[in-house]
Amino acid sequence: MSEFEQQKFNIAEQIRGLCAHCTNGLAHDCRLQNLAKEVKQLSGVPLIVNDRFNGLLFTR
Repeated sequence: MSEFEQQKFNIAEQIRGLCAHCTNGLAHDCRLQNLAKEVKQLSGVPLIVNDRFNGLLFTR
């Protein structure tokens, strides 16, 4: 897993951790769940300088 993919996963899990229903795996629909899905769907070209991830260049 690339560093970018790892960061996306970590951020999505942290967002889901803010909702008790998401944390417990209950079926529901909330803004945090949708936001975590949006984070997981981000795509683009990783901007790497000196072997360090510095961001993402979004593509259309």
